[in-house]
Amino acid sequence: MDNPSFKNDNNYELRQETTENNDRLRQLDDREIVLTIENLELTPQNQRNHFRKRNVHQWPSTIADYSVAKLYILQWLPEYSSTKFVGDLLAGLTIGLTVIPQSMALASIAGLPPQYGLYSSFVSPLVYALFGTSKAVTMGPSAIVALLTYNAIRDRGPAYATLLCFLSGSVQLLMSFTGMGMIMKFISEPVFKGFTSAVGILIICSQLKDLTGTKGHGATLYQMLSSFSGDIKNLSFGDTAIGIVCIITLQILKSLSIIRVGSKIKELQTPTHKFINNSLWIVGAFRNMFVVILCSAIGYHYVKHSNHDITSSVKPPIPFKVIDKIPVGLPQLSWPEFNRNVDGRVEGLYEMISNMGLSVIVVPLISLLENISLCRRFADGKLVDTNQELLALGLSNLGTSFVHGFPVTGALARGSLNYASGVQTPLGGLYTGLSVMAGLIFLTPYFYYIPKASLASVIIATSFCMIDVESVKRIYKSKKKDLLLGLFTFFACLVFPLEMGVVAGIVFDIGFILHSAAKPKITVQMQKSPDDVKYLLMTPDRYLIFPSIEYVSKLIASHNCTEKIPVVIDGTKIFEADFTTANAFSILSKDLGRNGQKMYMYNLKSSVINVFKGIKNNSISICSDKKEIEEQLKNQMIALQTAGKVVTRSNLI
Repeated sequence: MDNPSFKNDNNYELRQETTENNDRLRQLDDREIVLTIENLELTPQNQRNHFRKRNVHQWPSTIADYSVAKLYILQWLPEYSSTKFVGDLLAGLTIGLTVIPQSMALASIAGLPPQYGLYSSFVSPLVYALFGTSKAVTMGPSAIVALLTYNAIRDRGPAYATLLCFLSGSVQLLMSFTGMGMIMKFISEPVFKGFTSAVGILIICSQLKDLTGTKGHGATLYQMLSSFSGDIKNLSFGDTAIGIVCIITLQILKSLSIIRVGSKIKELQTPTHKFINNSLWIVGAFRNMFVVILCSAIGYHYVKHSNHDITSSVKPPIPFKVIDKIPVGLPQLSWPEFNRNVDGRVEGLYEMISNMGLSVIVVPLISLLENISLCRRFADGKLVDTNQELLALGLSNLGTSFVHGFPVTGALARGSLNYASGVQTPLGGLYTGLSVMAGLIFLTPYFYYIPKASLASVIIATSFCMIDVESVKRIYKSKKKDLLLGLFTFFACLVFPLEMGVVAGIVFDIGFILHSAAKPKITVQMQKSPDDVKYLLMTPDRYLIFPSIEYVSKLIASHNCTEKIPVVIDGTKIFEADFTTANAFSILSKDLGRNGQKMYMYNLKSSVINVFKGIKNNSISICSDKKEIEEQLKNQMIALQTAGKVVTRSNLI
């Protein structure tokens, strides 16, 4: 078969020259060669597509190329099919019907009127469909970010929430353009597990006021429980009854979704079994919507029989609280408020940012972490492009801020349902966004009758899953030190304001990393060369950087205090060193030299050798392998004997 040829996008002809390539391979001698054959029977058209895909990750040369590379929809849209359209449509509508009641409930966590949850749920999925990489992600409010938003704005009103959304998007875009997505590597799994479990408890406590019809506030667990207990005398039995019944109903409906009739293998199930299983799954998936609709019907019945005028500002005389009036239609497109008038005094942008404190940084970081966790869970073995997700998340937050929403991200529960609903591409978010827009235009008059307790029950039932007890058991069995880190973060988030608690957990985590870097594990052995010269062999298990130098110096001194013998360091596992470490080792080798000792290093990477070569008057002997070390030790012994010193092999020991 002739060698196939094709042209790239620049009309440059490429040809596989088999003979020439084989000759090149022969010239490589014994170098390591890795060959990857993806498809030996590529057609010319497939070769052109393959070549273009290989160039996707190259640095774009123009703004147009950059735009195409970042507009992720262009990478999969040419392969979009009618089958994928049906899957996206069904999943998008499923999530849309779930998001409408859930987003209104999440707005209450953020301390905002219900409509702001809807405002946060229709622009962000549309934007993510253009730039996002994960089909499972549907952008919108999440319980974690909503609680962080509440702690940030502290009853200062929707203007602060919208500004926080804008600032979060700006920070995320800046991180994307500067490649700062790697900062997520410093937030370990135990920290995130401890944080989410604490958030689950805080969310449940924050919803007790709506569940029981009482008043409550607070940013910490103590403040929430203290405020709730102080108003417990005003508990509403109507709200409490609705809330408890709704929570029980939601848990029962959730359990139905995991029941399977017939064979566990789907292909072996009868049509009847498939119908029953699909029906049970639908009931479980739409449980929030079913409960809210039923409670709305109850609310409508009570309000109508009370002859209450719903256009008035007076609360209806019924035994439970309802949402009340929600503005009809889509919100007006406008910039966030960068300053506002409060009691005749103007609050500027700097003052508003200062009032939100650490939240301006914590909210974008935690929303990114939550989104990346969702992407990785449903990545199907593919790598997650953190910087691209930062871009999609940042643009989603910026877009949401222009319609008066609060910060958004990809929520795990919503993503799990989306994935289980058969979503095929990120375009499923388009149909979710359109569903929410339809709800804002046509259904807002009916939202008036929704009992607040039913929305609180939706959030509480969802938050039970956030308290991850199983992870505690797994981490304990794996590494108890990591469990300490998770527990520290958990209690810090409960005792202190949430943003301070998570920052404390991250700082504690970084402290663990630095402590590990400062005290590397070093194997110390007394060795003897073939010429009967004893020496101290030290083998570090990782890189040597400046925090570790003091520990290494003390270790050498403690093993070398009685016997003055050479010190040999095996650098097989030292893949990195810095100037401070190299300089400190040079000083240490000079100190050893004053006692008639010498320091040797071998098996070093070329990059590490270059660091040590940069030190002036370096007295460390750097050898290529152990054989050269033994030769150096032999020469040292001969040199000492030749110099006439009374040094025998025994007192070299």
